[in-house]
Amino acid sequence: MNTPPILRTAALILALLLHPALRAQGAGTNDSAEDERFLADATKVKRAEKSPEGRNRMDWWRDARFGMFIHWDPSSVVCGEISWSKQFYDDDGEHELKNPRPAMGRIPEHHEWLAWFRPAVPREVYDNLPKSFYPGMFDADKIVATAKKAGMQYIVMVTKHHNGFCMWDTKFTDHNVMNTPFHRDIVGEMAEASARAGMPFGIYYSQRDWHHPDYTLERIGKYNEYMRNQIRELMEKHPNIRIVWFDSRPGYPFELWEGKKLFKMIRSLRPDVIINDRCGIPGDFRTVEQKIGAYEADTDWESCMTFTGFWSWHGFQTKVVPFADCIRMLVSCAGGGGNLLFNIDPMPTGQIDPREVDRLEKTGDWLKINGVSIYGTTAGPIRPGDYGVTTAKGNNLYVHILKWPKGDTLSLPAIPGKTVASAKTLSGAAVVFERNEKGITLKLDPSKRQEVDTIVNLELSPGPASSHDMATP
Repeated sequence: MNTPPILRTAALILALLLHPALRAQGAGTNDSAEDERFLADATKVKRAEKSPEGRNRMDWWRDARFGMFIHWDPSSVVCGEISWSKQFYDDDGEHELKNPRPAMGRIPEHHEWLAWFRPAVPREVYDNLPKSFYPGMFDADKIVATAKKAGMQYIVMVTKHHNGFCMWDTKFTDHNVMNTPFHRDIVGEMAEASARAGMPFGIYYSQRDWHHPDYTLERIGKYNEYMRNQIRELMEKHPNIRIVWFDSRPGYPFELWEGKKLFKMIRSLRPDVIINDRCGIPGDFRTVEQKIGAYEADTDWESCMTFTGFWSWHGFQTKVVPFADCIRMLVSCAGGGGNLLFNIDPMPTGQIDPREVDRLEKTGDWLKINGVSIYGTTAGPIRPGDYGVTTAKGNNLYVHILKWPKGDTLSLPAIPGKTVASAKTLSGAAVVFERNEKGITLKLDPSKRQEVDTIVNLELSPGPASSHDMATP
C-alpha cells in the first residue's frame, strides 16, 4: 500500500516529537528570562515582532549589507562539489541511481538528481581525499584582506559541511583537518585573522552529518550532544564569532536538534550572537539560496550566492560571473532590504580563484565610490521594478537604475508623504526632474549614465501625503 507523501511527513514529525531524547528537552521550566526572550525572538519573522534587544543585535549586520561566504574542504582537490559528491558517489557514471542516505531512517536525505550533483570521483577516492589535502599557499590574513578590499563587512566560513569533515582542530572526531598532511587549524587561523582585521566572523555548521555513526534517528540524542560540544568548542576558542549559520533542510523540526538546549547554550556563550533560519525556526534572519530575495523591508534576510553556480571549486573550466552581475546582485539585495553573502571557493592551493579576486577587487573599487548608497541603508519606499531598485538613508533616496527604459526619461511613482527637493547622480551630475501628484520623472544625458548602475540621489523633504500605501512602479 502506498501511503500519501503528506501522511508520511506527518507521521515522521509525530515520531520525532515523541522521541524520548527530544521530548525530555521540554521538561525544564527554569530557563532564565533572557533565554526565553532569545528563543521567543527566534520564533518571530517580522522585525517589529521581536524584542528591542533582538532587533538591536541585528543592527551591525543590517548595516553591513555585504559579506563573504567560504565553502572549502578536501573536495576541492578533485574539483568535486562539497558534500554532495559524497551523497551521490555510488552512481556508476552512466545511470541516475537512487542513493538515499540511510542514516536518518525515514527522513529523506536524498534530493532529486541534478546535473551538478554528479560525483567527480568514485567512493574510494572521495573517502581518501583528506590524505591528499595540502593547501600549502593558504594565507588567512590574505583572504581576510581580500574581503576587506572588496568592501565586505563580515565573513562566514564552513566549519563542517554535510560530509562531516571538520576544518578545525576538534577533539571530538578524528575526521578533521589536523589528520591531513596540512595539519593546521584552518578555521582557527581564519577566526584569528578576522579578529586582527576587526572583521566580524561567523561559523557555518551543518547539523546533517553523513559521516558520524550517531547521526541516526535512534541515536539522535547522542549526536546532538556531539554537535553541541563542537559548537561550544568553536565559540569558546574564538570570542569574535558573531554569527552561527546552520544548514538543515526545511521540514526538519526544531525539536530534532534539541533546539531549546542548543540555543540556550549558544546564548550563554555569546549573548550578542545572531542565528539564521535553518534550525527549524525563523531565527534572526532568513536565508535565500542562489537567488535574490524578494522585497521585504520589514524582515531581515540574506541571499547567499556563488560565483560559478557551485559551492566548491570546480576548476578553471567553470565560468565565473562577470563583474556587472556582482554589482547587480549586491544592489538588488540592498534594494530589497537584504544582505548579499557572496561565496568564494578556495582552490586546492588554499588561494582564492584569481578570477574571483578580480571581481571582488572591482566590486571594492565600485563601493569606494558608491558605498554610501549600500551600507547602512534600508530598502527604499519605491519597490524594485524593471528599472532597478531604490535604497534609503535619512532624507536621501538612492535610485539604482540598472536598466534605462526606452527614451531618455525614467518615470517613478509618487513617494507617500514626501516630495523631491533635488536630484543629482552620486558623481555630482545634475539630473532634470519633474514632480507632481502622480509621480516623479528623471531625465539624464546618456553621456552621464554609468555602464552598470546609474545612481541618482534624490533629496527628500516633507510633502503632500499620498493615498498610496507603497510607491510601486
